[in-house]
Amino acid sequence: MPEKTTRQKLPQIPWIGKRLFYGWVIVILSAAIQFAHGIFGQGFGTFLPLLQKEFGWSRALLASPRSLMQMQNSLLGPLEGWLMDRFGPRIMVSLGALFVGFGLILFSFTSSLWMYFLANIIIAIGSGLQGLLVLSVAVNNWFRRKRTTAQSLMLLGFPTAGIIGVPVLVLMQSTMGWQTSALWLGFLIWMVGLPSLILLRSTPEAFGLRQDGDTSENDPSRGTEVRHLTEEYDFTLREALRTRSFWFLSLGRAFNMAGIQAVMTHIFLHLQGVGLSPTTAAFIWSIASMVNIPSRLAGGFFGDRFPKYIILGAAIFMMAASQFILSLATSFQMAVAFAIIYGIGWGARTPVDNAIRGEYFGRKSQGVISGWSQTISLPFSVSAPIIAGYMADVQGDYRMAFILTAFVGLAGAILTFMAVPPKSPIRAEGSPDIG
Repeated sequence: MPEKTTRQKLPQIPWIGKRLFYGWVIVILSAAIQFAHGIFGQGFGTFLPLLQKEFGWSRALLASPRSLMQMQNSLLGPLEGWLMDRFGPRIMVSLGALFVGFGLILFSFTSSLWMYFLANIIIAIGSGLQGLLVLSVAVNNWFRRKRTTAQSLMLLGFPTAGIIGVPVLVLMQSTMGWQTSALWLGFLIWMVGLPSLILLRSTPEAFGLRQDGDTSENDPSRGTEVRHLTEEYDFTLREALRTRSFWFLSLGRAFNMAGIQAVMTHIFLHLQGVGLSPTTAAFIWSIASMVNIPSRLAGGFFGDRFPKYIILGAAIFMMAASQFILSLATSFQMAVAFAIIYGIGWGARTPVDNAIRGEYFGRKSQGVISGWSQTISLPFSVSAPIIAGYMADVQGDYRMAFILTAFVGLAGAILTFMAVPPKSPIRAEGSPDIG
């Protein structure tokens, strides 16, 4: 792993590292990156009605770049995980910000289908380099007892983008046009992402620190907070692949991601298709994002105190139920009901999902293990937005599409409930700890 030399110096920021454990700096910076990235990630769907109106492209075609993003993230997930384990977050996030910012600027000049796809491919590459896999591994490296809490705080950037960023983006689109909105969003990505080269660090041990800011292995501040934690083992990739827990978690996540990608891509088209205005549709998404914030904090709190696979399974179940409600939503009231239930499940799910692999499989190879888990989601993440768009093109609405994703999500919840913690790896004495 990078930065192995002991007692390196942390960035000289007033009072940071003296009164505040530097792991929280990693959390704050990662939250800012999540905020900037979340505006386009959640606001991508707001561009689709405008592009359809200007160019006349079908809904399935408009949704294709979202599938390309998921294909890139899934196919390159193992490589991104290995790069994260090898080079750390600083280089990864900085390069990612350069790519995403440039891709958004190119997107703002879109005048043809090939430019639309090219811009989104560049954005997809950058999104992988500075994406959730990289940031969650970075946070996991600095925390153990407070791992899920730290993840939940880091992830607040994403729903905050839904509350503030997406409505502002819709307002900018209505006043400046979608091209100018995309241009300014590209500049924002650069302004937030590039400082990570200065501040991000990989592990506390490189600076003479311990996870959670503990002063020793027997830090008395731990109290009863660690009663549910077992000894943490560093699995290799090969050892992780041999456990049922890896496959149950990965497939449960894959089924859940089908619904997430279908909703995030098509919700604005769906809500406008049943008679809600663009502003109202943005407000509905803001409700989901607002509910998301306390739910993420609750997920972090309970995830550090109770079995994570139970909380994660319940959250995925709620998201599946909300998609069934969305399939029937033809009024503002039903759309709000969807947003509340989806926001609760979405909020609780994400920090627990990010933390559970660190708890189950350790830190040493968590990047590549998470990358391979992400790759298993590929068929579902890629196909769901296109299938949902095609079904809507054929049937005229999204009802059956969201019913389908609801049942797939229910299967994901069942698999997650089966993902109990794995047993420690059995190794021959003196065997190398490599994957």
